[in-house]
Amino acid sequence: MGECWKLDNNNYALYVENLEVLRSIRRYYKDFELMATYEKKGKVFAEQYRVPLHKKRVAKRLAKKACN
Repeated sequence: MGECWKLDNNNYALYVENLEVLRSIRRYYKDFELMATYEKKGKVFAEQYRVPLHKKRVAKRLAKKACN
């Protein structure tokens, strides 16, 4: 699952549960700021990021990819 929404005038929020997409974000998108980590039984199952406005298209594409 993945979702993307407008956080404020300069940022978007990106919520991702797909582990493949999470690895991609950690590796290639250093300007995505981690806002929250979601855990079940001590294991991370999702993360939420703050995304700069100029990376909005990338965030929406990653959210769509996470849903597949």
